[in-house]
Order: sequence, then C-alpha cells, then structure tokens
Amino acid sequence: MMKLQQVDKDEWAFSDDTIPTELHDEFDAALDAWQDEGKVAVAEKALLGIVTRCPDHIDALHHLALIYKEGGREAAAFAYWQAAVGVGLRAFPDEFSWQRSRLDWGFLENRPFMRAYHALGLWFREHGHHADAIEVFSRLLAVCPNDNLGTRYILPECWFGAGEPAKVVTHCQAHGDDGGPDIQYSWGLALVMCGKVESAKQVLEGAVSRLPLVAKELLKKTHRRPTGYHDGYVSWGGSDQAYDYWQRVGKYWQTSEKAMHLLTVVARSR
Repeated sequence: MMKLQQVDKDEWAFSDDTIPTELHDEFDAALDAWQDEGKVAVAEKALLGIVTRCPDHIDALHHLALIYKEGGREAAAFAYWQAAVGVGLRAFPDEFSWQRSRLDWGFLENRPFMRAYHALGLWFREHGHHADAIEVFSRLLAVCPNDNLGTRYILPECWFGAGEPAKVVTHCQAHGDDGGPDIQYSWGLALVMCGKVESAKQVLEGAVSRLPLVAKELLKKTHRRPTGYHDGYVSWGGSDQAYDYWQRVGKYWQTSEKAMHLLTVVARSR
C-alpha cells in the first residue's frame, strides 16, 4: 500500500516502495511508445498491465487518464484520475493537515500524486464543477506554496465561475507581485464586480502597461486563434498568451459592462 511519510517538521513525502523495480522500466517504455512513437494502443495495453499488477501505481493510472482524455473518452479519463487520486488520498495519515503540512515538489515521489490531483482539478474546471476544482487547487497551493503546477493562475477563473469575485480579490492581493494576466487582469475585473472601481482602475493601468495585448484581445469583437497556438504553451506578452486568457476568462469579462467600459478607457489612455 502506498504510504505518505513525514520526513521533517510539517514536511511529507510519498514512498513508492510497494512498486516493483521492474515496473519502472515498463512504465518508461509505455510512455516512450505513446509520446515518442505515437503507439497509443501499445502504451494503453502496457499501462493497463502495470495497474493490474500494481493497483497503487499512481503514475500509470494518471497516464491512462491522459490517453483516454486525448482520445475523447471523458468518462474513462475521469474514472482513472479518481482512481489515481484515491490511491494518494488513502495514504494520507490523520496527522497530515492541508493547511499546515507541505508536499514539496522537490521530492520526486510526490509528483505523480500532485500531477494526478492537478489533472483531476482541471477536469472539474472544464466540466463546470467549480467547487470541486477550487478545493483541489486551493489544497495544492496550500501544501506547495512554490506552486510548481501554477494553481495560483487557475483559481481566479474557478472563483469567477462560482460567483465569488471577493475571493479573487483576496487571492490576487496575496499574489500582487505576479504580473501574469490571471492575477492582474482578473484582479481588476474582480474589483469592479465588488464595486471598487477606482482600485480596479489602478490595477488595470498596471496590467495594460505590462501586457497590452491582453486588453486588446479582451476588447475585440471577433477572436482568431493565433498561428502556431498550442494549448498550455504561451509566450510571455505574446498574442498567444492574450488569446489563452481571453479563451478561459473572457466570458466573465463579458458579464460586466462596467469592467469592459473601464478596460476600454484605460486601454485608450495609453
């Protein structure tokens, strides 16, 4: 059975001693077949064989979910992400605290669970289960403040979806030194929604100054996917970053006439 062990004060790490050594090589071979050679069926068969022999293999369960997601099999992907996360959560002892304890990304053994939990959160977000997504991403950010998975950028979108702009404001204030659009632009939008228009104006002036293409994209009447755009990969300050933000958060901007008007004023003043 997978174990989560305390390695220092409030510091925890998974132990994968239950996974036979030979399965590591089989797992790597399965990923090579899928990612390098495009042999999806071969990889799926190999990964299924691994989880049959070792049901606690979080990484194998997670990658099966990725394969099913890529193939449009949403229900299967969700089931395997639930299974992967379930293995990890069952290993958590009563002493572990989601508010106080830490799961450091630097421990390689922690990464399979954290990746799977993050992927499950993304599935919740994509399917409109905002409360579930918020729980996942809030937990991940709490136990890994270094935020190697970038959950701080996803939470504002989820809180907008849940109709909680005040939480977006609190979150973005805490991460105010981060210049990303999911912090700065979302902060401005949330402030308008909370009736703090003057504060929103100051935040948006800084956001538009740093990332003008985001404002331009939000204010467009029609939106075209940039050439060479790849989901999950954006260049800082580029049109792809602007399009990515609009694609995810633009619908919440459209719900606020005041926010769109303020953004127009700020953008024109530049």
